[in-house]
Amino acid sequence: MANSIWTIEEFTCAGCGMNYTATREEHSEAHTGSFKCGICSGVVHAWSGKHHFFGWQAVKTKPPVFGKRWAGVGW
Repeated sequence: MANSIWTIEEFTCAGCGMNYTATREEHSEAHTGSFKCGICSGVVHAWSGKHHFFGWQAVKTKPPVFGKRWAGVGW
């Protein structure tokens, strides 16, 4: 049975550099599992122990905006 300790952790795929987040949940019994990257199919994280990861999501980042460094600055 799971208790109420949940944390959100971030992982990076070693194959392509894609970032993911997952929720880690502590359990009283051992669990094993792994998560594969949706881009390159490499293993992002594998686990074994009294915890489980779920809710995997790709981290959405905004691309850099060039030429707007001083936007909004009143000169």
